[in-house]
Parts: sequence; structure tokens; C-alpha cells
Amino acid sequence: MLVGNGFDIHKHSNDEKLVLGGIAVEGPGFEAHSDGDLILHSLSDALLGSRAKKDLGFYFPSNENTPENISSVEMLNKVLEIIEYEKIIINNIDITVISQVINISKISDSIASNIANLLNVDKNFINVKGKSFDNLGVIGEGKASACFAIVSVKDA
Repeated sequence: MLVGNGFDIHKHSNDEKLVLGGIAVEGPGFEAHSDGDLILHSLSDALLGSRAKKDLGFYFPSNENTPENISSVEMLNKVLEIIEYEKIIINNIDITVISQVINISKISDSIASNIANLLNVDKNFINVKGKSFDNLGVIGEGKASACFAIVSVKDA
């Protein structure tokens, strides 16, 4: 069994659309070079970590080498190629969104379903939950949101 973890944080922006887990949802989006999908960024980092393949920024730096506003779904698909996804089996995925702005409980089921579709895995192996920061710091003030992801895989 192999385990990887991922983390991402982005500053909120009312000028950007909010994309989480590959789906557009209501709320302020994020300032980012890509679409700012902190869930798929964290998940991608966790998948890369599980196979000791560096991190998302190594493959998609926030500069001219990565197209602006690139879809995080496109990034995830490239990560799946890098880790040779067909050679592994997902045991489980655990995702925690930390935000004072986003109410994950209302959309966690849709996000888990979309991730299950993107990875072609049973939705029952994916957990998406949220935590607040009780008004502390940049997250608690609603200026930013963050995400942790942990993935457990085994060889196919």
C-alpha cells in the first residue's frame, strides 16, 4: 500500500468562478494561474506523492510554461499519465476543504461523484468534508480557502 498527501491554498476573488472537484459551484472563485480548483490540485499532489513523482508545481509551474486558466481536470488527466494510473488501484481518498466561505456539506456529494467519474472509481471510496477556521487568520477572515487530500493506493 502507498499513501500520498496534497495541500493547496488560494486567495478568494469575486472576479473568478468557483470550481471545486471539477465542477462549477456558486461562490467567489480563486486567484490562480489555473482555474484554481484547490480540491483537484490537492488530489493531484496526493496522487503524485503516492508514486513519488514530485508535485503539481513541478509539472505545471505558475508561469508561461503552463497555459493561463488551464482546467484542473486537464491537469489531473496529465497527472494520471505521469503516475501510470492504469497500474494502480485506489483504496480510498479523503479530502478536507478548510473555508469560512464555502459550505462543503451542501456540495460534497456532487464533488465526490465527479471525482469518482474522473478517476473511474467507486464513489464509496471518496470522502469530501469541510472544516471552518472559526474566524481565525486569512481563512477565517474569508480571504482564502485551503484543501488537504490523502490518497491510499496499491499496485494493480
